[in-house]
Amino acid sequence: MNTAAANTSGFQSSESSANQETMLPFDDAAPILEDAAALRQRMAQEGYLFVRSLLPAQEVEALYERIAAICQKYGWIDEEGYALGEPRLEGKPEFWEVYDEVQCLEEFHALAHHPTIIKLIEALVQEKVLVHPRHIARIAYPRAEFFTTPPHQDHVLIQGTPQTYTFWMPLLDCPRNLGGLAVLPGSHTIGILGVHKAEGPGGVGVTTDGLGLTWRSNDLQRGDALLFHSHTVHKALPNLSGNRLRISVDYRYQGASQPIVADGLLAHYGRLSWEQIYANWTRPDLQYYWEKMDLQVVERDRSMREEKH
Repeated sequence: MNTAAANTSGFQSSESSANQETMLPFDDAAPILEDAAALRQRMAQEGYLFVRSLLPAQEVEALYERIAAICQKYGWIDEEGYALGEPRLEGKPEFWEVYDEVQCLEEFHALAHHPTIIKLIEALVQEKVLVHPRHIARIAYPRAEFFTTPPHQDHVLIQGTPQTYTFWMPLLDCPRNLGGLAVLPGSHTIGILGVHKAEGPGGVGVTTDGLGLTWRSNDLQRGDALLFHSHTVHKALPNLSGNRLRISVDYRYQGASQPIVADGLLAHYGRLSWEQIYANWTRPDLQYYWEKMDLQVVERDRSMREEKH
């Protein structure tokens, strides 16, 4: 894989009306990264933290290269990283050939345990951190705007404690027209909104009309990261690049004393067992680590995904 292909400088600059709505830039929390009290205060007020250059770009690029190589193997992209063929949509039969191999990557799971991320989460939860083992990779095709993740709140999908935080990071430079993420600051204070069925990963959305809040988003570079509360409304932006995949990761964290749903300890989509995923790993410390913790495991409330009328 040609690493230069991950450079986004050649992306199309035109944006649809979906991307032209009023958006403010993220507030960068990098200047307060060493001030735990300030981080907690900003999260309490805004419901998110955005940090420029949180992780070294070369470490992020290494994982991108591993995932891109799998995509190339199955004909999703060419040697220069350009998308090939019709969009492969998450959850569809043609998606699993790549996603199952991504789920088996030790590097994909290991990045979630990066000391810099754990230190940031510790500042928020003020106790031992539980790294959710259910890690998610998002591979968003161009020409599939209808399948863009709609506005939603993660708590409906994650459940357990509301004090769960999603860490989202693109694995390549990600201008807005590649399909970054946008958040609604302050939306974590309004409670759980009623959901409706929607296209895109997760399958549910919420209506944000009338909330009186302004979306925030940014052009992002490798190593930039976004962290948000499970009640914070957020959405993906459509991939309007025309020829690139947007590859990103979702990792979830919480305080170890707080409840977690039982299926949150399974691999994403539950297609593979941990035995299958761990088959070729070299680090036993990353395997079954949650079994050594005294966790409060609870059942999922499936009514949270029901449409409210």
